[in-house]
Amino acid sequence: MHSSAAYTLLLLTASSVYGNKTFNFITHPTQLVEAATETTAMNTTPAAAAANRDITIGPCKWAIGRRCPDADIKYYIYTRHNIMDRQCLHIAETMDKSNLTSSYFNPRHPTKILIHGYNSDMFLSPLQQMRDEYLAKDDYNIIYVDWSVLSPGPCYISAVHNTRQAGACAAQLVERLVESGNTDIHIIGFSLGAQVPNYIARNLNNFKLPRITGLDPAMPLFITAGLNDKLDPSDADFVDVMHTNAMVQGKLERCGHVDFYMNGGINQPGCTGWMINAFACSHQRATAYYLESIRSPKGFWGWACSSYLYYLLGMCPPTNFLLEAGDNVRAGTRGMFLIDTNDTSPYALGKWTDLPTLGVKRPRLPQPLPLQSVDPLMQHIDQFGKLAGNFNNKPDTAQTSQPYEHWTSYSPPFIAESASDDSVEEQDSVEFAEAEHREQLHPAFNWWSYRHNLTTGIIDNDIFGLPVVN
Repeated sequence: MHSSAAYTLLLLTASSVYGNKTFNFITHPTQLVEAATETTAMNTTPAAAAANRDITIGPCKWAIGRRCPDADIKYYIYTRHNIMDRQCLHIAETMDKSNLTSSYFNPRHPTKILIHGYNSDMFLSPLQQMRDEYLAKDDYNIIYVDWSVLSPGPCYISAVHNTRQAGACAAQLVERLVESGNTDIHIIGFSLGAQVPNYIARNLNNFKLPRITGLDPAMPLFITAGLNDKLDPSDADFVDVMHTNAMVQGKLERCGHVDFYMNGGINQPGCTGWMINAFACSHQRATAYYLESIRSPKGFWGWACSSYLYYLLGMCPPTNFLLEAGDNVRAGTRGMFLIDTNDTSPYALGKWTDLPTLGVKRPRLPQPLPLQSVDPLMQHIDQFGKLAGNFNNKPDTAQTSQPYEHWTSYSPPFIAESASDDSVEEQDSVEFAEAEHREQLHPAFNWWSYRHNLTTGIIDNDIFGLPVVN
């Protein structure tokens, strides 16, 4: 009788917190604590809830006048002590009101903060696999910023607006980390989530972020944005960026101290086929490449290029001046670099100078954008299929094989999780058909002066600028 009453009380509590949404029962002890923490976070900020002036149109919500902490922005931590069981962090304006010190957080270990993008959440497969790879590599504090309530599809315009609120509240998280003595902080953002660190940096008072990694930062509505509203080198001591779907979902312009254009940065090899959204696939490759770079035995190595214009003209041949991209990039790396990859996993090719084709490698030129299978009624207003519900997610097709089965991967002990941990945005990865080899040969030119320029580090910041020749 007592257990039945307690069960009813738990259901009533969940109903009051989640409204009319379907409630998934929590059975794991740590998840009971997590639910209680989330309830406390929601109920302890009535003043903040009363102060907001949100605008809601259908499923879209514009966060206006909100304060932090915000019940729609949640933080979860994983460490080697809780590899599979996420622990909810309540971050407030002071350390005394936060539960950071009573969590598994260890200020002596480096911290990785992962931020998802539009129409997604923290359970996106590559982001979850980054946790496993990092914890297999070393001791880390892996913290996810889940702001999916403020970035649902098809509400891209409101999601762009809400990056300010997500960044302001995440800055509070960084401040609490610094107060605890942890300053080795690395923020990794994907797509629209790569624009959030800009607002984190703008809301920090006496601390500058050591490193920000942008994985194909979002382009729509950020083309004409100023430095205060987009990711740029001033946001951290070191900003590195991977471009995989430029001019569609990602930005073409340089965003960091070093920008890596993977296979030209526009569309990725292997992202073709009738059942594949080529743009979504190319966009998602940024997370796949970075995930593999964490423990790849080969690594992603690129050669310098003075400007994107020279690359388009075929004037950026591979050189011996190679630098690594991804998690192991050197903090002093500066400039623009080009990297070739495999069509399927494992994607890393290593140093091209170590390949059997030494001396005959040709740079890969941008390939024409493939046609998409768009609804005929929508083809005039949605040529690229961007309004599709799964545009920024993995394909809905069944998984045929594991994309990382050919290289060493960490497999933590299995612990059954609640169904409430599942995400509607999390999709399985699929292998893509091998793309037709389309490398184009060019007439031989004398590049000695140009190569000398690259190897001595003379690199322009403007992607369309003309390099200065000695």
